[in-house]
Amino acid sequence: MKNLSEIILPGSTIGIIGGGVVSYQLVLSAKKMGYKVAVLSEHQDCIAGKAADTHFISDINDAVNLLKFAEISDVVTVITEKLDKETYNHLGEKTIFSQNMYSHSIIKNRYLQKQFLDGHSINIAPYESAVVVSDVYDAAERIGYPCIVKQEQRRLYGWDNNLIIHSAFEINQTVPLIQQGLCVVESYIEKQSEWEITLCVNDEGYYTIFPPMRIEPTNMGEIPYIESFEKWADLKKETVAQMELITKVIASELGVSGTVKVTFFLTNEDNLYVNNIYTFPREHDILTIHSCSLSIFDLHIKSICNFSLPTVRQLAPTYLLPLYKGDKKELFDLMEKKNKWQFYINEGFKNDKQLGFAQVFPINKQESLQEIKYAGLISDSVDVQDGQSEKR
Repeated sequence: MKNLSEIILPGSTIGIIGGGVVSYQLVLSAKKMGYKVAVLSEHQDCIAGKAADTHFISDINDAVNLLKFAEISDVVTVITEKLDKETYNHLGEKTIFSQNMYSHSIIKNRYLQKQFLDGHSINIAPYESAVVVSDVYDAAERIGYPCIVKQEQRRLYGWDNNLIIHSAFEINQTVPLIQQGLCVVESYIEKQSEWEITLCVNDEGYYTIFPPMRIEPTNMGEIPYIESFEKWADLKKETVAQMELITKVIASELGVSGTVKVTFFLTNEDNLYVNNIYTFPREHDILTIHSCSLSIFDLHIKSICNFSLPTVRQLAPTYLLPLYKGDKKELFDLMEKKNKWQFYINEGFKNDKQLGFAQVFPINKQESLQEIKYAGLISDSVDVQDGQSEKR
C-alpha cells in the first residue's frame, strides 16, 4: 500500500466512487490539474463517467469491478452512501482512500453520528432511539413535543421521510418508518437560521475553511437556496468562530482528507446545534466555482492528493437558486432575460425534479433578492430585508 503522506502528482489516476453532478465537477477539477480520472458508477449515462478517462459501470459493491478500479487508482474518494463496510476493508488494502470506514459509518448512520458528537461534547438536539412504536411514545414523553422521527440510516443524497410529531395522537403515523428499521427520535429545534461550514483538509492535517453558507427554504420545492457572503448583519463573529472550531474538531476526529462539511441550526438565543456531517462536496458547492478564489471541488482534489492548501478568498457575494424541471420555453426566457446570471444546467442531479441552478452575483442584495422573487424562484411568502430573507 502507498504511503498516505506522499503527494500524489498530476499524471496519477484519481478514482471516484459514485456518479452524478458532484462527481462530474470533481472530474473537471482533477482533469484541469493534469490528473487522469476513473469513475465507478451504476449507470451507463452517468455524466461523471462520460467526462472521465475510464468508466466502470457496475453495482457499487461489485468485488470484481472494484478490484479492477482500485488497481488503476492512486487515490480513491467516495461520493456515495452505498459503499458497505466489507468493501471499505477490502479496498483499503489495495489503494489509498481519502475517507475511511469510521467516518463513513458516522455520516450515514444518525444514531452513530449523534453518539460521536455527544462523545465530543458537541451540542446536538436531545435524542433517543426507537425500535417499536411504543419506544417513540416513551421517547416523545421524555424529550417533549414537537419532536422529529428519523430513520437511522441517512440518505446522503436526496430527501428522507422525516416525520414531525406534535402530540401523542400522531405517533401511529410513525409505523411505516419503524417498520423499516431502527429510528431516532429527536427534539424539534426552533431555528432562527441554518448554516453550513466547509473545511478541506489534507492528509497531514493542514486545512482551509470556506466562508459560511446560509441555507434558506424556497417554498418552491424541496431544495433550498444558498446565500454566501463574507459578512452577515445577523451573524456574530463569535458564532462563526464557534462553528469553525466545531468543524475543525469533527474533521480531526474523523481522520479524513478532502472535504468535511457541518450544518448547524442557530436559534434566536444564539445557541448552535450541529445538524449533519458530510465528508464530500455537495451539489450546491457549484456556487464556489465563480464566487471563490478556488472551488470546493478544486480543494477536495488538492486535499486528497496531499498538496498544501491556500487561504480561500470570496471574490463576490452570491445566491444559488435551484431550477426545477418544467416548461423549456420558460427556462429559455429566464436565461434570456437574466443574461447576467450564471446558469448550470446538467444531468445527474440526485433529485430527479431538479434541472440545475441559477447563480446571482448581487451588487445590491435587497434589489437582487426582489428580482429573484419576481422571477418566481422564491415564494412570495419570503420577506426581503437588507440582504436577509425571513419566512413569514
